Amino acid sequence: MNISYIRNSRLSQENSVETQRKLITDFCKNNDISLDKIIVDEGISGSGEKTTKRDGYNSIMDMIENGEVNTLVVISISRWGRNLGQIYKSVQLMETKGVKFLSIKENIDTSTPYGRFTINLLSSLYEMELELIKDRVKDTLKVKKENGKVYSPTPYGFDRIGDDLIENPKELKLMKKLIRLRSKGTSYGEITNYLNRNRYKTKSGTKFSKGNVYQIINSRICN
Repeated sequence: MNISYIRNSRLSQENSVETQRKLITDFCKNNDISLDKIIVDEGISGSGEKTTKRDGYNSIMDMIENGEVNTLVVISISRWGRNLGQIYKSVQLMETKGVKFLSIKENIDTSTPYGRFTINLLSSLYEMELELIKDRVKDTLKVKKENGKVYSPTPYGFDRIGDDLIENPKELKLMKKLIRLRSKGTSYGEITNYLNRNRYKTKSGTKFSKGNVYQIINSRICN
C-alpha cells in the first residue's frame, strides 16, 4: 500500500492540510506512484513527546509494523516529526520492513544510501532549530518573570494590568489564611471544603480543587 502523511500544527498555518494534499498528489502523479490512502493529523505538534496524541502517525506506524505499507510520502521531514530520535527510529523500522520513505521538499528517497544519510543530517538540524526556539522562549519568560511581567496565566493573589502584575489584597489575605490553616495541620481536602463551603472561587470562577489549594499554599508569593 502506498500512503501519504499530512500534519498541520496549531502553532503555524504554513503548509495547510489542503496545500500539502495538493503537493503530494501532484508529486505522486508525476512519479507514477499510485496513492492508496492519505492520513492526516490536523492541529497537532510534531515534537517527539507529542506522538502519543498523533492518531494518524500512530496508525501508520502500526501499519508499517504489520507490513501493510510499501511507500510513505510526506511533504517534508518536519511534517513527519521534529525529534531526531523519533524520526531515526521510525525510518529504521521502515528500512527493516522494506518501506520506502519519500520526502518531497528535501528530495529524499530512503531506498538510497544518500537518502538515508540526508534524512539523519536534516532531522538533526530540525531538532536543533526546535531546541533553539524553546531556549528563546524560556529566556523571554525568565526576563518577564524577573521584571514582574505576566509570563503565564495570572496567579492567585494578583490581577493583571497589561503585562504587569498588581497585588490583589483580598486574595493575598486569603492565601495567608490558607497557609496558616495548613501550618496547623489542616489537610488540603479540609481546606478545599472550607473554600467551597464559603463560596470562594478560583481565578477562572470555578470551585477549588485540592490541586488548586496545593498550588496556592506552596507558591512562593506568600512564603
